[in-house]
Amino acid sequence: MLQSLRSRLSFANVISVIALFVALGGTAMAATIITDNSQVAPDTISGHKPPAGKQSNLIASSVNGSDVANNSLTGSDIKDRSGVDSCQSPLTAQFGPICAGSDRVPRSYYAALTYCAGFGLRLPSVSEAVTLAKNYNVLPGYGSGTEFWTDDHYLTTNGDRSDVVTLDGSDNLADTADAHEVICVTDPSA
Repeated sequence: MLQSLRSRLSFANVISVIALFVALGGTAMAATIITDNSQVAPDTISGHKPPAGKQSNLIASSVNGSDVANNSLTGSDIKDRSGVDSCQSPLTAQFGPICAGSDRVPRSYYAALTYCAGFGLRLPSVSEAVTLAKNYNVLPGYGSGTEFWTDDHYLTTNGDRSDVVTLDGSDNLADTADAHEVICVTDPSA
């Protein structure tokens, strides 16, 4: 009988039997739900960007602001500028979701662009500038008519122009050769 079975045994038959057992039995995988910090050893869970040789333990977009206690993170906690409180100091401070700063030196539009770029920053969009002007005291001690540059630039029949925003939040066009205040911005997620 053993001789008869051995004569019918082929590679294809063996593989098909193994495949049948896997299909019927499946594979088993254990899962554990962690309910307390004491169940996890220190330095065992990696975030979205784990160290070399480690695996990410977080599902993308699974952690957000509601998962983090207020004021529990600082700029030193966030090494890749991926979230809250990472404004460059002392040049910029946080105003709501926008990091902004000024050295209070009026410049032409192109000098303003160069100045901000030298710090890895940029001029604010019109929307950001209006938000800063209406909601925050970004240039303490300056009057409401003080104007600062935005990143909107136009070549018009009247010349090279850019939007400026006053500290009361109004939007105007100015000649790029004029000197206006410079507020450089970035945002915490930049």
